Amino acid sequence: MDNISVKKNIAGIRIRKGLSQEAAAEKMGISRTAYRNIESGDTRLISDSIGKMAEVFGVSAEEILLGYEPVREDSDLLKDMKMRYGEKIRTIETGHADETGRLNAQIKILQEFIEALQETVRTKDEVIAMLRKNLADAGK
Repeated sequence: MDNISVKKNIAGIRIRKGLSQEAAAEKMGISRTAYRNIESGDTRLISDSIGKMAEVFGVSAEEILLGYEPVREDSDLLKDMKMRYGEKIRTIETGHADETGRLNAQIKILQEFIEALQETVRTKDEVIAMLRKNLADAGK
């Protein structure tokens, strides 16, 4: 939140509310020049000024400072968003669990295949050892 953003927010809210700088200044109890200095950024705002402007414009201090009204914890929008994201999370978790199960089954099949290949190698090593022994015995 920088001074440039805040002054743009203030001017935008004032215009949306249909107030001139003079009318806004009058409602705040300050001179038009003082108000113009606020919008131009020549005057730094302090929290009391923000509160008074929020009151005059009928908006929250957050809207003046941030440029938007933050979603409140108890708002229907937030409740709806939480519900939708909760459903999406459950869908992702279910998909993840299904994929994990599928991959674990594939791992088991591959492990059995590896064991079968290792057994084949052991058998071939035994056959090779027997053939070498037979060749050695035949050469004596």
